[in-house]
Amino acid sequence: MIKRFKGVIILLCFLVQAYAVDVALFPDIKGWKKEVNEKVYNSGDLWELINGAADIFLSYNFEDLQIADYSKKDQMIRVELYRHKSFEDTYGIYSAERMPDYPQVSIGSQGYKSQGVLNFMAGNYYVKIMSAGIEEPDEQTIALFAETIDDALKQPEGLPGALTLFPKEGQIFLSDTYIAQNFLGYSFFKQAFTAKYEKPSEFQLFVINIESGEILVMLEQYYKMVKAENVENRDGLMIIKDPFNGIIYLKHKKNFLVGVVNTDKAEAANEFIDKVFLNTKNE
Repeated sequence: MIKRFKGVIILLCFLVQAYAVDVALFPDIKGWKKEVNEKVYNSGDLWELINGAADIFLSYNFEDLQIADYSKKDQMIRVELYRHKSFEDTYGIYSAERMPDYPQVSIGSQGYKSQGVLNFMAGNYYVKIMSAGIEEPDEQTIALFAETIDDALKQPEGLPGALTLFPKEGQIFLSDTYIAQNFLGYSFFKQAFTAKYEKPSEFQLFVINIESGEILVMLEQYYKMVKAENVENRDGLMIIKDPFNGIIYLKHKKNFLVGVVNTDKAEAANEFIDKVFLNTKNE
């Protein structure tokens, strides 16, 4: 009984340590009083803070959230640090919330701002900085916070390498994203990078880069679901009549599955798919 009791104590200590606040992530800023929230949110209780949006964060392998409030007279700035399991997951949630119409900022790997808000991604952190006081700080002050937090995080810069595989010609600005789970509404499709195009026609291009064996399993499940009579092999280009997504064009080579959605122009789809495979030669 005593040994079991000790084991429970050790487990509890480990859990407390695992979700301990990392104060070093929130540097002191001259003239501002810092208050770091002692609670660290994890996948089990994130809904307490962002009930309506928790599911999408969890779909991108959310690990923890730490918060600090900085105050000065009637001004307050809140800093939220969402940490995800991988660089790709962080990019996925960031790009899912990114606002293409908002001004872009050169902080971290990529960021954007709106009135009283500046959000950016840095490594495995999705950072949200927002005004929460009676008097709103100016843009320069919020930018100073973002730069200071970015320096404290010490994360590598850059975006996922898979984005370089997408042809730039005709690509819609900031339409690129990463979908970790349930791509196209199917549980067996995962880890898809996508981008939208407007020329030569409107369509969506996607790339899945995982082990070839996993891709074959995905395709087997997909072809079984759509039924054999709806799958055509046209010189290596698979043309699928998907009952939920319309016509889909696919090619599989080695560790890459590349496809096009939302167009009936087979020639254009094939051309862009081949451009992606040409870019994979540098991988």
